[in-house]
Amino acid sequence: MDNIEKIKELVQNNNGILLAKEAQKNDIHRQYIRQLEETGYLKKVSKGVYAEKDKEINEFFILGQKYKKGIFSHNTALYFYDLTDRTPIRIDMTFPSYITVHDKSIKVHYIKKEKHLLGLKEMRLQDGTTIQIYDMERTICDIIRDRNKIDPQIFNDAIKGYIKKKEKNLILLYEYAEKFKIQNILKNYMEVL
Repeated sequence: MDNIEKIKELVQNNNGILLAKEAQKNDIHRQYIRQLEETGYLKKVSKGVYAEKDKEINEFFILGQKYKKGIFSHNTALYFYDLTDRTPIRIDMTFPSYITVHDKSIKVHYIKKEKHLLGLKEMRLQDGTTIQIYDMERTICDIIRDRNKIDPQIFNDAIKGYIKKKEKNLILLYEYAEKFKIQNILKNYMEVL
């Protein structure tokens, strides 16, 4: 199998998407990617991300590829978990505090390195791509921690929506709350509801 065929196989196996790093892992030189770009088989979506020419790629996947250390969080995570009916105006991503990100298209949140991966999960989107996102329990803790910066209506709807969810994990929620030292605040909100 030649390099062009290898690339096409990678694209087919990855839902119409090619990551340049995957080609590199398979010892395929970038010139072959460029050839497929020139023939119209592939289009460049963002740095290191290519797709079949007619493939629509969602913005979340592209941002996830662009910012490998970024994790979708806060209002964006609420949206994915159906805990808000508002589409986020800007996409929220959380980064470890040792990284500086300057991108006006996203709302950047920082967290200590030790807590950055707490509650991390991978979510498969409808188009087959995957993103890194915090689980529901971490998301609830994040909005409680930032409750003064979040629209009160979104905050209240999210807490109430979480309580109604069948998939909620209250034990995990309280474990996270303890790690973030917000267990008393969480307890107050839970008692009110």
